[in-house]
Amino acid sequence: MRSVAEDLRGHLDPIVREVAGSRPRPSRLVSELDIDKSLASRLTRALRADDPLEFMHLLPSPTGLGIFLTAARSAGISRDACRAAEDSVDHFRFLLEALPGGRATLDAAISASSGEARVHSERNAKQAVYKAMSYLVGIRCDSSATMFAIRPAADGRMVDSIDIHQRVGIRRLRPTAPLGVSSMRLHPPTNGKTPLPFMETLDGAPVSEVQNYFLPEFSSPDLPEFHAFTEGHVITTALSETEPPLESPLDLTSAMVIRNVMERYRTEAIHDEWRGYLLHLPCKTLVRDVYIHEDLYPGMVPEITLHIPSPKGAETVRHPGLHGRLNTLDLAIPVESLGLGMNGLAIRGIPRYPELIHEAFERTGWDPTRFRGYRARVTYPVPMTLMTWWFSLPERPPSPEPQP
Repeated sequence: MRSVAEDLRGHLDPIVREVAGSRPRPSRLVSELDIDKSLASRLTRALRADDPLEFMHLLPSPTGLGIFLTAARSAGISRDACRAAEDSVDHFRFLLEALPGGRATLDAAISASSGEARVHSERNAKQAVYKAMSYLVGIRCDSSATMFAIRPAADGRMVDSIDIHQRVGIRRLRPTAPLGVSSMRLHPPTNGKTPLPFMETLDGAPVSEVQNYFLPEFSSPDLPEFHAFTEGHVITTALSETEPPLESPLDLTSAMVIRNVMERYRTEAIHDEWRGYLLHLPCKTLVRDVYIHEDLYPGMVPEITLHIPSPKGAETVRHPGLHGRLNTLDLAIPVESLGLGMNGLAIRGIPRYPELIHEAFERTGWDPTRFRGYRARVTYPVPMTLMTWWFSLPERPPSPEPQP
């Protein structure tokens, strides 16, 4: 691939410069050769790339390069130069024909060493998945955001959390398509001494029915009927099969406090804690925030993994090596530090998200200035995958020695 790329650049670059000057612009190629603007733009952008593989990723198809060379020959460029470039384009075509999958396989191989190629290829693939899954499941969503804030529980051994989900622009594309809203797996006790998790509203009231989780003031008016299904340690919530009506947008926000959601310190059985999300709805934009109290997990930065669901369910243990990489999706999801306090809350497409987070902290009585934040932002996330935040647990500090 590198030798084909270098050969192509060596023959195409002099022709482009002869036509458009030493600093070629797409507009100059368009005016001189009367070729398509997108073809001219892609060609000049490719020639600006330093790495041969990134150059090849950005390069137009052999058909597009043939159009360019035909126009260059008609404009009076040396026939020998054009013929040599055409031979290079033929080598490019032969390479693509030799690869199963053609250009897609080439781009996938290039993405292993080119960051730009990877981002471009991933976005195209994820956008195709979004469109396909929206059609297949009959539902889509414009934007989705979650916030998971954790602090030490009252007993000092466990961790409590605020858990928020906000979805904007949910649309049913096919009548009666089942609309799953959320699913949550609570930890089973690791031994008889571990407190069981339980859930409350933001105001500390016990949850008597599923509607108590949802916040009408941050959702669409006249919310449809909800249904809850409990299987073992998993609670799944769904909407009525007839509401909302076809293509009628729905905004939906839920929030709860989960007591004893995680361990605070490492145990013999648990070295990492986790918070996992199964993405039910195909959506265009997904944002996941985590806020960690200053007294919890000092110096630790949470990490993210993506898993294809397996028969055993959610991943609850981080395994080293090959075992840990099984069923994973190797997608680039950088984790951004938001600093201490409620900074950088705004999300494009979810205008009331900052107001929602501030209200949640106010209603629970938690001090937002004592939390450090982290954010993962994904365009066209892959639906029906498990995204998991991992928290590396510290050792329990030694008990103070009794004073004489």
